[in-house]
Amino acid sequence: MKYKMILIAVITLMPALSFPQTKISLKEAISIALENNYDIKMTRSDLEIADNSYTLGSAGFLPKLDLTASQSKTSNDTKQAYSDGTNVDKSSSRSTSTNAGIALNWTLFDGLRMFTTYSKLKEYKDLGEMKLRAQLENSIAEVIRIYYDIVRQTISLNAAMESVSISEERVKLTEDKMAIGSASRFDLLRAKIDLNSDKSAMLNQELTLNSLKAGFNTLLARPSSIDFTVDETIDVREGYSFDELKEKALNNNIDLLQSEKNKSISQFYVTLSKSSFYPTLSFNTGYTYSNSEAEAGFFKSSTNTGLSYGLSLSWNLFNGLNNRRDYENALITLDKSELRIQSTRLNVESNLFIAYKNYLKNIEILKLEEENVSIAKENLDLTMDQLKLGTLSAIDFRDVQKNYLNARSRLSSAYYSAKISERDLLKQSGILMQ
Repeated sequence: MKYKMILIAVITLMPALSFPQTKISLKEAISIALENNYDIKMTRSDLEIADNSYTLGSAGFLPKLDLTASQSKTSNDTKQAYSDGTNVDKSSSRSTSTNAGIALNWTLFDGLRMFTTYSKLKEYKDLGEMKLRAQLENSIAEVIRIYYDIVRQTISLNAAMESVSISEERVKLTEDKMAIGSASRFDLLRAKIDLNSDKSAMLNQELTLNSLKAGFNTLLARPSSIDFTVDETIDVREGYSFDELKEKALNNNIDLLQSEKNKSISQFYVTLSKSSFYPTLSFNTGYTYSNSEAEAGFFKSSTNTGLSYGLSLSWNLFNGLNNRRDYENALITLDKSELRIQSTRLNVESNLFIAYKNYLKNIEILKLEEENVSIAKENLDLTMDQLKLGTLSAIDFRDVQKNYLNARSRLSSAYYSAKISERDLLKQSGILMQ
């Protein structure tokens, strides 16, 4: 009896102990993902690296300034004999040498390599921005997919709960009929079996929904234990024009834009390879200081300072035709990048056409399933009245009940498929983020 009372108390307090549910909209979910998603953060870091590299110094415009300094000490035993008969004999004689210098080297001309490199770094920075946009689009598309899958599974859970409620009403109706002798024990057992089957299906649906929510929280980079609810409606927009979407896709599709940007980078590599055929002219200057002190030797100390400056010219005349091969390979890479653009454009047009056809078919299916649910609901209401009057068998009613549940499930799936096809259509057109 004691354990029974404890169990009753726990069941009573469970609603108060459960985690509070907050409703999250698709817009809020996308906002959280854009701020927290780890893939987006890593792509932003890559963009920061490309942005930091886009400097005059990285391109080679700025001079190189080096400072050097050294000091060394030695201890020697010195014995020297001179022709005039003088002898020097010193033990552990010490000497000190100190050197310091500063040197500047500035490339004045390198076959326009520095100008090309600076422009190339700008292209890499732009490519980094495109990669970030691609990651943003992929993350948003994944948020949309899982969010509306949660909506679909929530609608299915509601349908399962409604089916449980209908089966409970049927059990109660059968019990009432047994009390007046118009139903048998067999009828009641069949009704309870169907009720338990519906409850089992409802519990399995809850498992599916909980698993989706945990994965969704991971996508948003937040604890999987956070519970939430979603909007239980899916709005699908109609009236898209294929020609308008195609025009937008050719101008905005991120895969096509990246292919075109890679071609621009390949063009700069052609220019860079041509710079190897030209000489390099550099200006250099420096200031040096050196000091030597010795306890033995002809000089006791020596100090030198000096300023140097000049121009240096270097020109590679032959290196095994490597420069020529680099130039030819750069031209081949440029041709490949043009072929990649053509291939990407063809794929974009093909994927857009497939997405548009899927979108239209899914809209048709959605309208059919909406009509089916309306018919199945009306049929269920009619058969429920017949069941109460005793003019319909329990088996026939169960079939109608299942038809209604299946119709609702197909409708939620049709809404989901239509929305995902709309998402794919917008993504291929490059306007998903607009």
